[in-house]
Order: sequence, then C-alpha cells, then structure tokens
Amino acid sequence: MVTETEKIEKIENAIEAAKLQEGENVLLISKPGDEKFIFGIKYLAREVSNNRKGIYITTDALPSEIEKKSEKYNVKLKEYTGNSVFFVDSYSWTLGEDREKISDRKDIVVPGPSALNDLSIGISQALKICVERPVIIFHSVSTLFLYNDPEITFRFLQIIGARFKINDATSIFFCEENMHDEKLMTTLKHLMDKCIELE
Repeated sequence: MVTETEKIEKIENAIEAAKLQEGENVLLISKPGDEKFIFGIKYLAREVSNNRKGIYITTDALPSEIEKKSEKYNVKLKEYTGNSVFFVDSYSWTLGEDREKISDRKDIVVPGPSALNDLSIGISQALKICVERPVIIFHSVSTLFLYNDPEITFRFLQIIGARFKINDATSIFFCEENMHDEKLMTTLKHLMDKCIELE
C-alpha cells in the first residue's frame, strides 16, 4: 500500500522527469484519482513561485473546491488566485450556482463545458491577463468529450492549443484513462506535443 507521502514524492519525481517546456501542450493521463491533480497543482505552484502566471480551466469542479483540495497536498492555491493564478470556470454554471455567492471572486465564468465558443472567449480573456509564458491546467478534456461531439472538440483543442503555443504556455490537459476509445485517444495524443501516463 502506497502512503500519501510516497504518492506525492512519486509524482514530484514524475514532474522532474517530464522536463516540461514552454510552448508545449502536454496530455496527462491516469486512472481516476488525485494523481493528475497533484501533478498539476505542484507544477503550477512551483512555476508561479518563479514569477510565471497560471490559468486553471475547470470543467468538473468548483474553483473553491480546487483551492481547498490543493491544501491537502501542501499547495495554498487560494493565496495565488486572482493575483498570479486565474480560474476559467465552466462548472459553476452547470450547478446553477448563485451568482451573488461567487461575485466576490475574480474567476472568468462561462456557461458550462458544452459552450465551447464561450469557453474559448473565457480562455482568451485569461490569456490577455497572463500574456507571457503562462502555466495552463485544463481539468479536464474528458469532460469536454462527454458534452460535445468529438470532431468539434478536437477542433476546439487544436485551436486553443495553437493559441497556448503562441503565448509560450506550458499547458497540461488532464485526461481519464480507459474512459475513451482507442481512436479518440490516438487523435488526442496526435494533437499534443507530449503525453505523460501516470501509474
């Protein structure tokens, strides 16, 4: 049985081994669990502490939940939010979250993961704030495929991936293992510069 400390250490080693670069789109695959999340927030926190800005695109969790969950892994994401890290939130809307409750946040809120045009506009807004070399976490592409036609989703990912490259971003796209068929995964991997599979 792997302890929490051992799991975190293993993922931190995976981050080092990945040698992530600026201008690189990375597909991060693992089974359901916190491995992808730990990888993403640990890398994000490390780079933000080195004066980079971050964009966290969420399709299946509230920004406040992500901030709270990050504390479990010794990352105080909330301290960066609205300053060095900006959320593009396409999840709150699907829950019918009270706009009054989240109005004090600086998140860019879009109406759900099926609204790809709105999501694209929200990402563009975030990139205007985080112009140079941002770290981008996309949590997760698997959710996009649940809500949208695969061909439309591939085009969307190709377009935003190109936009990220222009901004010299290091972007990490979370993907659930064994959730998609082989053809979809082959196409998805083809769109990326690098694929990392966490055990």
